[in-house]
Amino acid sequence: MAYNSTNPVFQPKFWNSIQGNDRMTLEGTLQKTGILFGLATATAVGSVALGFIMPALLYPMMLFGMFSTAGMGIYLWFSRPSEPTVFVLVYAALEGLFIGPLTLFFELMYPGIAIQAGLATFGVVASMLTIYSLGILRPTPTFNKIVFTLAGSIMLMYLINMFLFFLTPWTIPFLHSSGPIGIGISVFIIIVASMMLISNFGMIDSGVRMGAPKQQEWWGAFGVLVTVIWLYFEMLRLIAKLRDNR
Repeated sequence: MAYNSTNPVFQPKFWNSIQGNDRMTLEGTLQKTGILFGLATATAVGSVALGFIMPALLYPMMLFGMFSTAGMGIYLWFSRPSEPTVFVLVYAALEGLFIGPLTLFFELMYPGIAIQAGLATFGVVASMLTIYSLGILRPTPTFNKIVFTLAGSIMLMYLINMFLFFLTPWTIPFLHSSGPIGIGISVFIIIVASMMLISNFGMIDSGVRMGAPKQQEWWGAFGVLVTVIWLYFEMLRLIAKLRDNR
């Protein structure tokens, strides 16, 4: 069976590397999505609990989680293993190790921000799912190209900013600013992340309709996990900027 899509995960060369007779289902994808979020949540809570016991470990854990997550994400993106289960589970655990301490840092500086960011993220995910279900927005080839280009540019910007932060005394102007331009940048990034959810939903929907191999459920769950945590991270930053302007 031939598969074709503008989504990088659905390129023919990737499909050809996946073997198996079982087919992708929506229920299976939702189940695996729940497993990944559960694992990420468990490691996030565990890292925070360990941080309360040994505060000196919080920052190293966050850095380890950040760099390890980036490394594993790059590996998954370029290698596309035919059996992604273990790699995706490790990625979820590393995401929790990063987002847990990060959330605690934000919470200590801005009490209540974790709940606000969590509710805002849930609201955006629910809204995007409703918009997709009603057919208001569809991940057409042009839509996917634009969204993936913008998302890739944002990730490159963050990567450059990270290297500047650790190697020089400079960072990208306005990226972390609490002024109107900085807030506008955060809002724009949140919009791109929200649009990425539409592409994620379309990827899963297409896989189910085309009878994709069962392993594709992990890739669908992985895509949703990456986007939702990215969205949550950006919500933390936006709310922090808005609070700084009070």
